[in-house]
Amino acid sequence: MDSELPSPAHLVAAHLAVVVAVVHLTLGVFNWVRWASAGFLVPRDLRWPLFVVSGLALVAGLLLAAQGRHRRPLYLGGILLMVGYVVGYFWWHLGGHRPLLVVGSGTYHRGPLVPFLLDHLFAGPVEFLAIASEVALAVVLSYLLVAESA
Repeated sequence: MDSELPSPAHLVAAHLAVVVAVVHLTLGVFNWVRWASAGFLVPRDLRWPLFVVSGLALVAGLLLAAQGRHRRPLYLGGILLMVGYVVGYFWWHLGGHRPLLVVGSGTYHRGPLVPFLLDHLFAGPVEFLAIASEVALAVVLSYLLVAESA
């Protein structure tokens, strides 16, 4: 473990990562249990197992980053995961809430894109917290990646 104190950017990144991990683990476990109680051990909606796995990956990344070794790959992985969350969220809504993310019943969105995206960004407090935290974490991790490359 590094003997120096973490920078404010590292602390902000860690706090944002905890928020994102808690949101995804909570939603993932809750909905996966809901599917299992309905008799589906493997849920028809693949988002929930993916939320759990990615939330656990965030926790693992936090633990590895706290050790101070090999942070740059962790930053890059975190950035890619945050982009995946944000793009996946809007793609899923644009695709008509398809249960298997790519296939399944659903209708594609037709109409103006910007009002649609804003409507889904502000769909509720959890959705807004998740998207805002994911975007902020991607920004802070990008800063750390560039700052520590110099």
